[in-house]
Parts: sequence; C-alpha cells; structure tokens
Amino acid sequence: MLSGTWKWASFGMGLLPLAIGLSGLLLGKFDGNEFTVVIALVIGVWVVATAPFAGVRVNDRGVLYRGILKRKRFTWDAVQSVTVEYVGGNGLLEAEMPVVKTKDGSEIPLLILAGYTSGHPRVNRRVRQQAAVIQREWELAIRRTD
Repeated sequence: MLSGTWKWASFGMGLLPLAIGLSGLLLGKFDGNEFTVVIALVIGVWVVATAPFAGVRVNDRGVLYRGILKRKRFTWDAVQSVTVEYVGGNGLLEAEMPVVKTKDGSEIPLLILAGYTSGHPRVNRRVRQQAAVIQREWELAIRRTD
C-alpha cells in the first residue's frame, strides 16, 4: 500500500477533537455545549479510526483510494493517464500529488499521497516514486489485456 505523511498527520489532528469530546463527556459539565461535545467526539473517532487505513492500494485489477473522507475504486481500463500535479501557491501550501485521469474526463487527486515541495525545482521524490509505481502497474495491466 502506498501512503504518505498525511496519513499520520491526519491521525494526530484527529486526536485533538477526540480529546476535546472525551474531556467534555468525562467532566460532564456541558453548560449547553452537548452538541459541540458530540460533534467533537464523532469527528475525532472518525478521523482516528480511518487515518491508519488511509492510502492507495494498487494491484492488477486497479486502484483503491482510501482517504479520510473519500473512498474510490476504479479499474485499469477506466484510466487514461497518471500524472503528478503541482498544487498551491507560494510558501507553505506548495505540494505535489499523483492524479489519475479517467477516460470519462474526471480527475481523481490522490490527496492522501500529497507531499510538500521546496526549492527549485519543486519536486517531491516520494510523490514522484509513488506516481511511477501507479503508472507502471497501469502500463502492465494494459499490456496484459492486449
């Protein structure tokens, strides 16, 4: 399974609402904030439970993308290309991520694999290697069907 730093960053960020919700629940002093406690618990539990399993699984049948909020499965015959795209602007928000373009014209950004870039040229080796793995599996699958 291909995974990136967002998997564990998301897990860490999910601990915060989980801790807030649990502290509100355990202290029992809601002061009219029951809704906030429930929402914090739900978000925290969801993120902490899904983050360890986030990533991209590639096999001879296709790709399974597991993000924190989204799951997507597609077969190799639906894929038109695999690219690495640069997203963001200047400063901290500069990143690269693999993007799968399908024959129906949709683009599936594999956000969980995104990686920050710095300097010039802006290249994230891990992201490029993961995109190459997806590209290679896609090309092998095409050869097998021909």
